[in-house]
Amino acid sequence: MKKGLVIIGAGIIGVMTALNLVEKGYRDIVIVEKKYPGSGGSFRCATGIRASFTSLEHVELMKRSIQLWPLLSEKYNIPYARHGYVWLFTREEDLEMFRCIVDFHNKNGVPTRIVSPEEIAELVPTIKTDQLVGGVYDPLAGKASCFKALLNPLAYILRKGVKLVESTTVYKVLIESGRARGVLTDKGVIEADKVLVAAGYGSKKILRESIGVDLGLRNIPKHALITEGYQGVFKPLLIDWETSSYIVQVLHGGFLIGSSLPEEPDKPPRSRLKYPVKAVNVWIRYFPWLAYTNIMRYWTGYYVMTPDHHPLIGPLSTVENLYIATGFSGHGFMMSPAVGEVMANYILGEKPNVPLVEHLLPDRIIKGRLVKEIAVFG
Repeated sequence: MKKGLVIIGAGIIGVMTALNLVEKGYRDIVIVEKKYPGSGGSFRCATGIRASFTSLEHVELMKRSIQLWPLLSEKYNIPYARHGYVWLFTREEDLEMFRCIVDFHNKNGVPTRIVSPEEIAELVPTIKTDQLVGGVYDPLAGKASCFKALLNPLAYILRKGVKLVESTTVYKVLIESGRARGVLTDKGVIEADKVLVAAGYGSKKILRESIGVDLGLRNIPKHALITEGYQGVFKPLLIDWETSSYIVQVLHGGFLIGSSLPEEPDKPPRSRLKYPVKAVNVWIRYFPWLAYTNIMRYWTGYYVMTPDHHPLIGPLSTVENLYIATGFSGHGFMMSPAVGEVMANYILGEKPNVPLVEHLLPDRIIKGRLVKEIAVFG
């Protein structure tokens, strides 16, 4: 097989990149997926979307994504709602730190604001606020269906001629005279003029086998559960900053809960009996009625972390026509519309439409030019 572009990975990043290329008239694409579309992190995520980060690079990328989410929702029938985030603080020192972060947000076009416990009670019906000293409200934030966000655009691009090869492992990118020439898979060689590595943590092994480079990716196991469904109780996604936990009532009514547990990087994920106990106990403090709900499902996944908690986006300078989009550190789903645009820009030889994304080129890890981000949770 010979194609113009091979995309390694049929997650949300690979699919959104292909979608943007198709919309620009570039359709000579094959997506190669180890298992099935969305089987990595895309179908395990919290579904949240926000621009309330602490680096300008993340803020600008997410402001563009937030512009795109409602457009994608309308065009591809993706359930999406801009219901906001509320960050909850039980310690005065955290609230004071976030006063500075809110000032940074406001200066850069993100309308977050400090809210009192009384305002939190208005934003979040049924919440107990007696332990809270305050919070931050992000009205731009929202949530979307992780399933429809991937599967609906995928169906569209397949109708337009993009090819999907499932259950196929990519071993390495083939390099000849300093240029990417295709990929070697367990089913043979696929020749291509350009290659995009968007395989989550699998990108680490592919890049090591192909060009001997290590970009510092780590796989951190994460845990989530979902309860039975209810009619609407509260709309925002909530973050308990002290425990690095979140809860969101997803669009079909269940409460999706994530909470951080100490984990060893790069180990296979495993279910842990103490996780549901910890996760639910965090939120029973705020919602005593939650003790009486039923947990329907519990699963594990990963945050694919980089040394600076920012993604690796763009071409690799040492190999022509080799592109990378991985290491989103738990934020790939929310960023995917803007990242898809940017990667399409790069692949077509254009400048990225979000200029600050050039600070996130993969080479920065090798050169030690790291970008700081602290607003990572879950």
